[in-house]
Amino acid sequence: MKLDRTGFQRLFVALLMLPLLLTTIHQGDAEAAKQESTAPQATQLTDIVIAGQPLNNKIKPLLIDGKLMVPLKPYAEAVGASYHWDAKQKQITLQKWAEPLILKEQLRKNQQQLTFKVVGKDVYVPLRDVSLELGYTLEKTNTQIQIEPPIHGKLKEQLYEGDLVAAREALIHLETRSVHPYIEVHRPNTELLSSVYMFPQGEALRYFTVDGDVLSLVEVKDDFPMVTYQGYVGAPFDNTFTMEYDPTELFLANKAKDQWGTYPKFNKPLIYKYTTGWGDSSTTFYGRVTIDKKEELLGMTGDPVTVLSANAKKIMKTFKLPWESRTDTQQAME
Repeated sequence: MKLDRTGFQRLFVALLMLPLLLTTIHQGDAEAAKQESTAPQATQLTDIVIAGQPLNNKIKPLLIDGKLMVPLKPYAEAVGASYHWDAKQKQITLQKWAEPLILKEQLRKNQQQLTFKVVGKDVYVPLRDVSLELGYTLEKTNTQIQIEPPIHGKLKEQLYEGDLVAAREALIHLETRSVHPYIEVHRPNTELLSSVYMFPQGEALRYFTVDGDVLSLVEVKDDFPMVTYQGYVGAPFDNTFTMEYDPTELFLANKAKDQWGTYPKFNKPLIYKYTTGWGDSSTTFYGRVTIDKKEELLGMTGDPVTVLSANAKKIMKTFKLPWESRTDTQQAME
């Protein structure tokens, strides 16, 4: 049989090109799959609840690069924040507290930067990242994502309706937020540690605290512990600083410096817990400040147990006066 050299050459070339063709097809499929995975995708999980209210879902959330993104405008309205979209700078400023959140276009160099995405005419922000930065918590179920303020669920019941002692203890351990820039705290150049907490008699939803030379009033508002007043209650500390001063004296006389917020009115005594010292050598004082702003020391951890009255022992154990009863639960629920 006569061999057709031209046909054989064509067949040989075709066989050589087949692996290359298959590789090209495979690369094309992989690239298409990659583009498909990074492209915005509508998500089935559209039931997003923020502080008990469903998020306006006229514009559907999207999954972008594995993150659940929500439209900026309805999200900002739901959390009570204002926002500014700077198209030239390609930057979003989200403002709820004194310190604004800045979101920029995603850069490979900074994977921790808060980012946003523009899809069509709508701007999307990452639900989880932004919510956590604002102080909210996230709880996910099979059907919805719940965005809650720090005071919710059992903690909310404990703070608003529960035992006075447990409520006070829970509140002072929550991280605070402020709609006004915090005053800079000056600290002594020493290992001395101190803390001051003062609650109005019968209350657990607001307290005064001293950090360094700054006194702050913390109040529960919209299920957040919020700083609503601050002022300097001592001269800035230096190397010669000692604790031989009353950290509440200037405050009670309404002579704190650089105050912001409204100076609170005193219509009931303040129950205080004042700790000072070094580590295991610290001492805690318990007492109250009367309406006429006189201090009454009721007990201290350094006292010998034998000379402590039963009332003093109870105060030191519970941070509560023996005759105190809670008066702010109804107010909180309203």
